[in-house]
Amino acid sequence: MRVGIIGGGFFGFHIAQQIERRFGDVRVEIFEREPTPLVGAGTTNQCRLHMGFHYPRSGYTIYQSIMGFDRFTGEYSEFLSDVDENLYAVHHDGLVSVEEYLAVMNSFHLKYEVLPITGDLLRRPDDYGLLVKVLEKSIDVKALRERLVHRFDGVLHVDTPIDEVDAAAGVLRSGSREFGPFDYVINASYTDPNMGLPADKHFRIKWELAALVLAKTSLPPARAVTIMDGDYVSVYPAYEGLHTLSSVAYTPMRRYDSHDELRADYPHRYEIAEREHVAERIAQDVGEYLHIEHDQKELWVTAKTKLATDMGDSRVTEVRQHDRLFSVLCGKIDAVFEASDAILREMR
Repeated sequence: MRVGIIGGGFFGFHIAQQIERRFGDVRVEIFEREPTPLVGAGTTNQCRLHMGFHYPRSGYTIYQSIMGFDRFTGEYSEFLSDVDENLYAVHHDGLVSVEEYLAVMNSFHLKYEVLPITGDLLRRPDDYGLLVKVLEKSIDVKALRERLVHRFDGVLHVDTPIDEVDAAAGVLRSGSREFGPFDYVINASYTDPNMGLPADKHFRIKWELAALVLAKTSLPPARAVTIMDGDYVSVYPAYEGLHTLSSVAYTPMRRYDSHDELRADYPHRYEIAEREHVAERIAQDVGEYLHIEHDQKELWVTAKTKLATDMGDSRVTEVRQHDRLFSVLCGKIDAVFEASDAILREMR
């Protein structure tokens, strides 16, 4: 069997690993448009393995996070660490009330501990109606990237953007070059899940350029805080004692309704971030809500694909099939088994 995978990100490498494990006689080829694999959203996320506390307005995203949590932990446990003090604060002026937030989490039987609200970390503690400590994990995305590439047994094509998919023939085209035929093609490109699909099977999607600050902060390495729900902020452990800083107001640098517009900006994403002072805005916004000091180490800027109907926090994963093609709408990293399972069920 011969399988071609478009997209050398986390979803692409994970699916390749699952296919190689299932089929002994398979030859898998991954096609990545960038010079280096695993530099996109799947491995520059906020390093959080979710249980669903982040998504009170999307029950299906919570469901997928819960269903994927134990399997992700079992598969990638060496790259995970506990977050001993993982705090969620629900703001009075959020998009969900305290009562609504608790009702959603209780409906999924999620475990949490209610804590007293103090001003040691939260500025203006009276602005909050709830503070809970929850069980989630931090992903060492740096080490995970190295593991995925090292353990891949197939062929990796870098600097190879796929322009066209012939789903019936199982053929991929990159400029004048042609690859295949493949028995199966898997489009895990993240930003272009509609490539190769007929119009009636297209995902209705939109895009963002999103930025995160990687920094040394004044928080202990295993402490996290997220303010819910709306235009608020989050600080989460990453690796090597560092944290990621995100801001709902400034992490989405730009928004797009056209994939072509996103692709035009993407090579210049760091120039755009510098010109628009995105790192400074994220850090300033975090400082509006939290008593925290930071020393920036890196700025991560990548693309994010979302459902066009999303009003803020729906990050579902879905697979659609057409002829030899499986196309993946990549959601949260913890829902990756949802995609690989759907594909493996149909492969023979």
